[in-house]
Amino acid sequence: MRAALVAAVLLLAACNEAVEGEAVNATGEGTLIDCSLNGAGGFGRDCTLERHEQDNESFVIVRHPDGAFRRFELGVPGRGLITADGAEEAEITDMGGYVEVRVGSDRYHLPIAE
Repeated sequence: MRAALVAAVLLLAACNEAVEGEAVNATGEGTLIDCSLNGAGGFGRDCTLERHEQDNESFVIVRHPDGAFRRFELGVPGRGLITADGAEEAEITDMGGYVEVRVGSDRYHLPIAE
């Protein structure tokens, strides 16, 4: 679990680079990421990732193709990445090169810094 929390904190740097750089979706908003929604078995590059700063706090927003979204707060001392809205907690697994974040029946592959 400790490695996953460290990886989640490292996500902060990777998100900043990704949003400013390469893989931007067709509308120019956010970075395309792999996600598996509503318990689907496979992953598709269907979600977008955006990074936002607000009141000296860093957030990541993952947007679903149907308009739904999840907000995560980054760099929470002792906890790493946490859900910013809702009662369900994020489960984070270090997959080597990315983290898999699970909230309920939704899963997201988020990049981490190398």
